[in-house]
Amino acid sequence: MGATPSGVVTTHGGGRWWAWAASRIAPAAGNRGSGAPVAADRVSGAPETRQGGVGAAAPPVTVHNQQSGPANHVVQVGQLFGGVHIHEGAAPVPDDSAWLRSCWEVAGDAPFEVRYVNRPERPGLDCFLITRADSVDQDDARRRVADSRARLGRVPGHVGAEPVVDEAHARWVLEPFRPHGAGLVEVRKRLTARRSSRDDARDPWLTAVTPLARSPRSWEPLWAELARLPFEAVLSVGLLGYRVGPGLRSHLAARAAEFGRLAREGPSRTGVWHAPRPPDEFAVAALPLVSEAVRRYTDRAYLARVTLAATRPIPPLLAELVADTLSSRDPGVGFAGPAVLRPGAADAAIAWHNATSLGFAPLSAYDQGNPPEAIGAVERVLGGIVDLDEAAAVCRLPYRVSSGSPLFVDHSS
Repeated sequence: MGATPSGVVTTHGGGRWWAWAASRIAPAAGNRGSGAPVAADRVSGAPETRQGGVGAAAPPVTVHNQQSGPANHVVQVGQLFGGVHIHEGAAPVPDDSAWLRSCWEVAGDAPFEVRYVNRPERPGLDCFLITRADSVDQDDARRRVADSRARLGRVPGHVGAEPVVDEAHARWVLEPFRPHGAGLVEVRKRLTARRSSRDDARDPWLTAVTPLARSPRSWEPLWAELARLPFEAVLSVGLLGYRVGPGLRSHLAARAAEFGRLAREGPSRTGVWHAPRPPDEFAVAALPLVSEAVRRYTDRAYLARVTLAATRPIPPLLAELVADTLSSRDPGVGFAGPAVLRPGAADAAIAWHNATSLGFAPLSAYDQGNPPEAIGAVERVLGGIVDLDEAAAVCRLPYRVSSGSPLFVDHSS
């Protein structure tokens, strides 16, 4: 038997072995640093309270903005946990899109996840990059996941990565706590369904799937709110490579053609009255999104899952902050941005298992309260996949903030 890779967690079931491995990732010595790894993980078992960490977290995110004077001076009021703060200007945000594109190749069929963890006993966030592999042989599963961890750990220069080498600590990374009954939230692309006004529609329901809109906005306000929570919390963004095949492309093209037909005047209802059927207003509004999906999803994509979990009920404003950070609200789209979903009792165990195992099992909440007959197979697929540009919107590696106190735990001391 070969040497066992350190820090690998395994389990057995269904005739296969499953293995997980993690790396701690943190901002390097500057936004444009050389990418030197952070200090090695010195933790044995569950993480202890560390001394000499970062200072107080940066100011929290706004609920409402009131602006006076130049555009780069924003007075923030009404935070989740109080306080008034003034920020000046905005620093450039590192672009992780090239790394995410490379991950599609290097990860293969291995899911991976960027996970931010808050522990209230010390300031700042921990961040981890986790991956999973499976095989019929335990040693092979271990080797595969260790290899995947190494390949994914080739992060951009503004980030440092160091493998988690203690198995007990790796187990804690996978499941740092059990969430509160109201402590689970998922953010998904929004599904908007309406009954067609046209009696010649092939399906009585029309459904739009709003894509995620990537923007250069900073994640610092979100990280700051997570870091100052008075309870344990995790924000996990999981991705799994997905190749769009000819079947889905054909269905998308047929869907676009149907929306295009309904967005125009149709034939008369009878041979007696010659007035044409009017365009379906929803089809007119949704046609740009439906046509965009044909252009977006042609080859490489990811299955995506965004989970926010905590040991206490998650404040609605924090959940909305996650959604707003992941995707900018484009007023030109005409449809609402990402949906914030709170899994019900039937979904909670599946949602938490997805988060702790890097899974992507569907939840009933993913239909977002729409009638089941309104959400077809194509809409369910579109609601769960992101193209590479959308992946860069939902998945952000940590970076060193330009001003104020650091937001991530310093493990170098």
